Parts: sequence; structure tokens; C-alpha cells
Amino acid sequence: MSTSELKRLHPHQRHPHDAVIVTVRRALGRTVADVAAVEVIADFPLPVPAALRAAETMRQENGLNRIAVIVDDGDWKPEWGLLVD
Repeated sequence: MSTSELKRLHPHQRHPHDAVIVTVRRALGRTVADVAAVEVIADFPLPVPAALRAAETMRQENGLNRIAVIVDDGDWKPEWGLLVD
């Protein structure tokens, strides 16, 4: 999986322990994302591109293997990266 490929998780799917989890959602008419990991609780929602940058920083700082994205169909833009199942 390259850095532009992101593991896609579906809502209610088990979260991997070796990944930063980015949860994409709609809030007040905007698409935003929360960033969390096993030992890190999500803070405030961010625009998706900023959340992905924060996730990469968190991945590197915590020695995690990947970034996984929880997103409903239709809420993902291709310019944010390639989602792989």
C-alpha cells in the first residue's frame, strides 16, 4: 500500500491496532474528519486534507503501520487518495 493508498474501513468494522483511524463524516453541511489511534483520542474535527496530514504525522510519531479511513459511500473525494479494501 503506497502513501496515497488508504485502507478503507466501513462503519462498525473492527479497527486495526496498527493504524491511525481517520473517520470522515458530515457535520453542519461540511465533510470533516476525526483522527485517532489506539492510544490517542480524537480531538476536534478537521477538514479532510488536514486530517490526513495529521494522521500521517501521528502514524510516524507513534510507529504505526498505516492509515485507515472510516467513510460512508459518497463522502470521499478521489483527490484525497485511493481507498483500498
